[in-house]
Amino acid sequence: MDRSAGLPSVQRFSRRTVAVAAGVLLLFVVVTVVAYKRIVVHESRAVPETRDVPRLEGKWLRYSPDFAKRSNIVLAPCAEGTLSPVVSVTGTVTFDPQLVAAIGSRISGRVRGVFKFEGDDVKAGDVIAELESAELGNAQAAVLSAKAHAEAATTNEQRQADLYEAHAASQRDAELAKAAGAVARAELVAAEQKLKALGGSQGGAIGVLTLTTPIGGKVIEMKVARGQSVEPTTTIARVADLRRVWIELDVFEREVGHIRKGDSVEISPQINQSVVVNGVVAHVGDVIDLDTRSAPVRVVVDNADQSLRPGQSVLARIRTGRATAPALIVPLDAVTSIDGKPTVFVAHDETSVEPRTVALGPRDATHVVIASGVEKGERIVVQGVFALKSEVFR
Repeated sequence: MDRSAGLPSVQRFSRRTVAVAAGVLLLFVVVTVVAYKRIVVHESRAVPETRDVPRLEGKWLRYSPDFAKRSNIVLAPCAEGTLSPVVSVTGTVTFDPQLVAAIGSRISGRVRGVFKFEGDDVKAGDVIAELESAELGNAQAAVLSAKAHAEAATTNEQRQADLYEAHAASQRDAELAKAAGAVARAELVAAEQKLKALGGSQGGAIGVLTLTTPIGGKVIEMKVARGQSVEPTTTIARVADLRRVWIELDVFEREVGHIRKGDSVEISPQINQSVVVNGVVAHVGDVIDLDTRSAPVRVVVDNADQSLRPGQSVLARIRTGRATAPALIVPLDAVTSIDGKPTVFVAHDETSVEPRTVALGPRDATHVVIASGVEKGERIVVQGVFALKSEVFR
């Protein structure tokens, strides 16, 4: 039974109104609380936490004592000193000319056989290829003919000499036989020399020229194939001993004056600088190229493990034995690059420094000469440079 049915209509309306008002009030309170929380969270996020980092004020870079301690910033005065420069320059591996042999024919012919190919290891005297040559055959036949003629002339000379001694022949006949023998022997010598000049020998097959390598090493080039015709100007193959190579460098004139013959050099391939091969400077060029303003420097390197290959690009670090004149020197770690320019941080006081562009001179493994930009006695940052730069000059 509906109890409200007996109530007056005014009472029923008042109760409904109160219930609706209470619901609206509750909803308003909930919405207000949620909105307040969002505002508080947003405001808390909008206020950033203050970071203790350097700040640039005009030309000064200022930082707090806590930052200096945390970043291990160390100041030190610039002082004069000397160093033995380390010159770093790129270069190219080349053959040692004394350990390279170009093998070719001195006569025209046709390739009869090829016995060594690119990459093969060879010893001095190994046969590389054989040629067939009519010119060589003619020269060998001429030697045989001259030899037979010389033997006959020598025999006749001896016989005429014996007859003359026995008064059975005239002196003229003996003298003519002696002259003919001398001519025949001279012709034999000439024929043998011609055969030798052609690169042939009296042994072996007639008309076949054997090409051998004069040095041991590796065949680095084979330019012919069986059946190919060749001329006296044709290089058939090249052999190189790669256990010693040269490094050709071009060093700028401002650095070449520090380099001397006998200076030690560390060579590393550009693709793998963890590999280090030791060498020595064998030659320093006497003439500066007018276009490149550089001079050639040659380094000789023992390459027993053949880690370096001719034509390869390498990085050379020349440790010069000649010290520089006294100059301002600073640690390499004190110099950084800002906008592509070498820069040091010069101290104003204990918590502010000035980024200052400098000109650099020669360097060694740990220090570099400051040619201009700072004065003797000025203090610079020698530790913590990266922390200062990374916070401001990103």
